Amino acid sequence: MITDITDFCQQFYASTFIPILYFQWPSEIQWSCPSVLKKMGTRNAILESKIKFSTNPDYFITDSYSYFGFVNINNSPSKMDFIVIGPIFSTPVSEDTIQGFLRECCLTGESAEEMKHILINTPCITFNQFLHMLSFIHLCINGEKIEVSEHFQTRIDNSIQNNISRQYSMEMYNKREYLDFHNTYEFEQAFMDCITHGDVPRLEASFKKQIAENPIKTGILSSNILQHTRNLFIVSATLATRAAIAGGLDTEQAYQLSDLYIHECERTQDIDAFNTLNYTMMADFTTRVGNRKIPIEGLSKEVFQCIQYISQRPNEPIQIDDVAAFVGKSRSYITKHFKKELGFDMSSFIMRCKLEEAKSLLTYTDKSLSEISNYLCFSSQAYFQNVFKKKYGITPNEFRKQPKKQEC
Repeated sequence: MITDITDFCQQFYASTFIPILYFQWPSEIQWSCPSVLKKMGTRNAILESKIKFSTNPDYFITDSYSYFGFVNINNSPSKMDFIVIGPIFSTPVSEDTIQGFLRECCLTGESAEEMKHILINTPCITFNQFLHMLSFIHLCINGEKIEVSEHFQTRIDNSIQNNISRQYSMEMYNKREYLDFHNTYEFEQAFMDCITHGDVPRLEASFKKQIAENPIKTGILSSNILQHTRNLFIVSATLATRAAIAGGLDTEQAYQLSDLYIHECERTQDIDAFNTLNYTMMADFTTRVGNRKIPIEGLSKEVFQCIQYISQRPNEPIQIDDVAAFVGKSRSYITKHFKKELGFDMSSFIMRCKLEEAKSLLTYTDKSLSEISNYLCFSSQAYFQNVFKKKYGITPNEFRKQPKKQEC
């Protein structure tokens, strides 16, 4: 069990960069790291009103969705000494989030700037990681091991389940009575199949058919129409991401693309703009899958893993032996099956991924040919230019000067 609380807090911060305080309720903060937290008097606005004494450890979430966790030090003389961690966010903080938190803390001027620096530089962790971090601190300080799911009641809540079941029964009763059912499933399947097969013309035809023949009936995801539309977009992005991955798009590329479109969705304040953004996103996913031109039917697990491994590493000098080691098969076995299932050899696919990434960098960045060549691990700029021209019939510079297209 830890006896030197200050030393523990210093070591904890040095290893995690999570803000940590030694708080003696209801007096001032005794110690903090970063040290500027102490002089800010954060406890006046947040800690003092939020700390409860029924559970140890415990946490609270502020209106700006920051996490604070606290552990009561059982053997402290006053029994009112706490270790507090936070503020912590699960996603990178936006300017709006920062300003909201500063208002909660009643911070202005120099203190606000110092807190803003802390928020920007504090690592993001998931809520589950946050709870386990509290459990770890409690074990170190109080020598007591807790079961996170039981202690924080993260298991199934029967009261919530029963309430949802009652609402569900009434909703289904009304929908059957008035024949008011969702009709989105068939449309979803059609759109997702277009994305998975990279079929842009069929995607366009499906959209036109949906608009002309049978408008989609969705459920109500929010009483606020803007938030309802935003929620629908996020559902659409999730489905499109899964369909693109099934079609052979690299998982990291697919999730990154999804994140970017969802961020754009968060900035959108016009209902009509959501429809344009939704179609643009689905067409983008479909085009990217189509550009891969990889036959997805009948792919073995090993070959699919090879595709993902290679696609994620265009900037690494990977060789066939690296891919074989990753999937746990011999070089001869994996090269034979790769060629048999896809119709082209692995070396050409490795080069293809590098050249596709080069096209993207040439189109959407101002990086020099030397930077691109080095980034993609070509042996020289001259070699990069030669293989690029051999593949596409024009030099990298000639490609860059062409009008931009909506593809990668």
